[in-house]
Amino acid sequence: MLIIGELINCTRKKVGAAAAQRDAEFFKEIARRQVDAGADLLDVNGGLPGQELEILPWLVKIIQETVSVPLCLDSADPEALRRALPLCKQRAMINSITDEPARIKALLPVLKEFRPKVIALCMGEAGPPNTAEERITTASHLLDRLLADGFVLDDIYVDPCVLPVSTGPEHGKALLEAIEQITTRYTGVHASAGVSNVSFGLPVRKLLNEVFIILLMARGLDAGIIDPCDPQLMANIRAAEALLGRDEYCANYLRAFREGKLELPAAA
Repeated sequence: MLIIGELINCTRKKVGAAAAQRDAEFFKEIARRQVDAGADLLDVNGGLPGQELEILPWLVKIIQETVSVPLCLDSADPEALRRALPLCKQRAMINSITDEPARIKALLPVLKEFRPKVIALCMGEAGPPNTAEERITTASHLLDRLLADGFVLDDIYVDPCVLPVSTGPEHGKALLEAIEQITTRYTGVHASAGVSNVSFGLPVRKLLNEVFIILLMARGLDAGIIDPCDPQLMANIRAAEALLGRDEYCANYLRAFREGKLELPAAA
């Protein structure tokens, strides 16, 4: 399971304020904390209105001075990406390209130039999908386009677009069905998800996130944009990997145990 740490996101009020103030220590601490907790990549969103061109490369520079893991640049601004990608020490990931003609046209030249890995979000001009069928159709369009432009399935992470179950009871089930069918139809493609979107607007969000990721993994999810600093969530992932046969001889599970990462806090 590829763990993409979600906490460096300038659309969050506290994070955005720190970025506006160019508080480097704030971001160094978040980066270290996520990597120490088990993040394989760090998602970096510099999306402050009118400031992304300056903030995204600044964030990349600060973070890459602090940790060595690859970065997942969360931006649809091709110029911001052109400034930030050369600062990445390892091959980056871009979050995300969609099935919207204007967005594809703007981003494809950057993707072809730098050849990052890419998250393909199942979003079209009509907006967010509701059904599994809509997600599968959009995924097919995106994958066929990327493959035609020289990308390989191993470098593509399909995100079926997680929507809050508070806005529609069908959203969770449709996502599960879409992931299973997409990964079956396109053998070798990866499946990613911004898991915490599912719980938006509901109480005890961590509980929903922790249960949902196990359901997703059972259907084929192998990458997630999540909070790695949630010990229960991370323990669930390690346990699910072992139970799903993705952890040979339970090596990662045993390592997590030796490191004390399966010792969950006692209930209050």
